Amino acid sequence: MKTPDYLELTYSEQRLPPSQYPILLTRWLMTHFFQKPGRLLDVGCGRAEYLRAFSAEAFEAVGIDSASSAGALAAELQVEIVNVEREAFPLPAESFDYVFSKSVIEHLHHPDHMLAECFRVLRPGGVVVIMTPSWRHQWRVFYEDYTHVSPFTANGLADALTLAGFNSVQAQLFWQLPFLWKRPWLFGFVKLISGLPLKYRPWDLAPWPEELNKLIRFSKEVMLLGVGRKA
Repeated sequence: MKTPDYLELTYSEQRLPPSQYPILLTRWLMTHFFQKPGRLLDVGCGRAEYLRAFSAEAFEAVGIDSASSAGALAAELQVEIVNVEREAFPLPAESFDYVFSKSVIEHLHHPDHMLAECFRVLRPGGVVVIMTPSWRHQWRVFYEDYTHVSPFTANGLADALTLAGFNSVQAQLFWQLPFLWKRPWLFGFVKLISGLPLKYRPWDLAPWPEELNKLIRFSKEVMLLGVGRKA
């Protein structure tokens, strides 16, 4: 019996059932940072949910991932298998309008290499978006995934992007609650939930229905969203 790789185990449909979230996040990113379709690279594309979402919005989406299973999970799309921490991306310089990476950089001992390659393949004027857990909000659960090795704060992520050569850098907290993106006046309610000592899955045994569990979890487990532009 074949031993699963990291992607097959951690991002299996049993552990992480498919949802509409990749589509909703893709559309939010288009509104704020990727205003018109172009050529986009997804670094650490995983099971290709964002590749498919961007492709459905008329982007020419290409993925790279370190897991050997990534290609089979997106057989209809262009996916390159490469060690994103150590190897050069097998892609030409200045060949993408956008670079996107979610929940990848925290797995790397040397994230500077990945960011340097993101800079290299981006065209002048292109935009990079890097998303990673906020250490200040996820310290309790960060090492539940033993492959997490590089925790980030907003200042740390902004510095990493700046040192990689990006301009107009910003890094902000990001709540993975789509209703909050449309109704920011509910932020006080989310902050109230985040301060309550409530247990939640998958880290605890918790009795909540799935939607309530997601509200509790993603009120507490805040992400960082870093953005930079290649001058």
